[in-house]
Amino acid sequence: MKIKKSPNSNKKRILKVARKYFFTFGYSTVTMGQLAIELQMSKKTIYKFFKSKQILLESVIYDFFQEFNDKINEIINEKNKSNNVLETLKLFLSLIQSQISQINVYAFEDIRKNSPETWQAIGNLREKMINNELRDLLRQGKKEGIVRKDIDIDIIVLIILNTVQHVATPEIISQLPYSTEEVIEMIARIFMFGILSPENMIKP
Repeated sequence: MKIKKSPNSNKKRILKVARKYFFTFGYSTVTMGQLAIELQMSKKTIYKFFKSKQILLESVIYDFFQEFNDKINEIINEKNKSNNVLETLKLFLSLIQSQISQINVYAFEDIRKNSPETWQAIGNLREKMINNELRDLLRQGKKEGIVRKDIDIDIIVLIILNTVQHVATPEIISQLPYSTEEVIEMIARIFMFGILSPENMIKP
């Protein structure tokens, strides 16, 4: 017996396939016809859920960040139980790396050029869901005396996000004799403890 898919199920399928195509090939190069073929449904059915390709892109981005936010909340909840800032930072960096790695660099640039309003939304969502949570984590680390009080948190966040985005990528990691987890571990330790051995630490 053939089971009829619910409208909600079809919408999720469209978002999943559109995310894969937009994040791999870029927004401007993907057509609704290509998505329809991949989904084995008519373009009319896609347009029933999403009135335009632009609206579909926006829905993909919000769905992506909602997934991101759910995972961030899981990490924060675990932090509240374990109270281990270093372990939480490693989990946070690993999550950022895994999410960013879903998006081709070209796809990011394509969205910036061809959908400025969506690019602005990405910036707003990243600030709200990633940067703010990371700042809160580091502020708590300062209060607990784990993070140095003389270092600006905004600069730390900027460095962490850029390091993860540009270093912990499949292209870079494939050239190193380490796994993704090992690279994330080293990045976290460098940020938390620096590169000097304890006996050579320069006290501020």
